[in-house]
Amino acid sequence: MTIVHFTGGERRLMVRYLPVLTWSFAILALFGIGDIAARMLDGRLPVAVGPFTAIAILLAMTGFVLYTGGHLVVATFDREQDAVQIARYGLKGRAVDARRLSDVVGLDVRLLRRAQHRLELRMRSGERVPLTPYYVVSLGMAGVPRLSGFLGFEPTLVQQARR
Repeated sequence: MTIVHFTGGERRLMVRYLPVLTWSFAILALFGIGDIAARMLDGRLPVAVGPFTAIAILLAMTGFVLYTGGHLVVATFDREQDAVQIARYGLKGRAVDARRLSDVVGLDVRLLRRAQHRLELRMRSGERVPLTPYYVVSLGMAGVPRLSGFLGFEPTLVQQARR
């Protein structure tokens, strides 16, 4: 589940994506790692290969999940500066993608399944710039009309083919 938060008005709009389910999984896995380590330290669990393997697997899974889908994304659309700035914060560090707002010619909603979608900006050059590197899992797409209203484009629904 991802929390999507829209703030701003007619001159500037800010969209924030917070992957709550991903970070909840990481917290739960870290709790499990801590529990295994605590049991080993107080003698309730033998110091053996099994618990160390469990800790290694949990760390690897947590790292993979956070690396691929744990990005906090802040997208800023500014009419006065004619700028679109998409900042992604994650395990890879901070990455910023800056574009001109006047180069945006459309908004695509790429639908994977009923509750999974990704917003992409269609640029004048034909390039598609996704707002998030992952598909957003949410109960609805309530913010899409607000973003499309700000941009002045009707969103185009793109259905992904299932494999």
